[in-house]
Amino acid sequence: MAGFKYNLPPKEEQEERYDVSTGLRRRGSYILDVAGLPVGSFVPSFTPIVADLVAKTAKIVVNALVVEKVETAGTKVKIAKGSYVQAGTVLGTGTKGATVQSIDKSKADYDELTLAAAFGVMINVGDVLFEAKAGDGKEPKNVANSALYETHKVIEGINNVALLQRAFEIEPEKLVTPFSAKDKANLPHFQFNE
Repeated sequence: MAGFKYNLPPKEEQEERYDVSTGLRRRGSYILDVAGLPVGSFVPSFTPIVADLVAKTAKIVVNALVVEKVETAGTKVKIAKGSYVQAGTVLGTGTKGATVQSIDKSKADYDELTLAAAFGVMINVGDVLFEAKAGDGKEPKNVANSALYETHKVIEGINNVALLQRAFEIEPEKLVTPFSAKDKANLPHFQFNE
């Protein structure tokens, strides 16, 4: 109808990412750090989260799924869309690190990162890069201890969210944001089908 604007919710996610009957939520709500996220954007359910269980705060764990093999000297990395990687982020493999110089989000199927310098090691399809604590890329800046319970729309002010502390039969290929090997090792109550 002319003159009317409808604020429609995002398309309902019908695909189960895990066996929902096994999901156990953490008690209470957590305040999600949304610094750098545009108001009105959506954080998908089952995004890896590092939560401060005492302060009741939550932060998104920045990971990126590699979708095309990268040679040792390669400075272009194609990653799955929907990552929280930004220019200036140091990504790590667990043995090597590299700084993201720029991000090209113009392609429909992937985002392309340009690195300041090559990792110096081969990166394979399906590898998960994590935001590193230091330039050597050995340790993640944040390691997940929870997952976002449901899709969250970023609002101005305080963003309260619910978190999962347990889930079984998780299907990694259905996750928008992947979990790194270090995240999985830190989540004994999460069972990934792999």
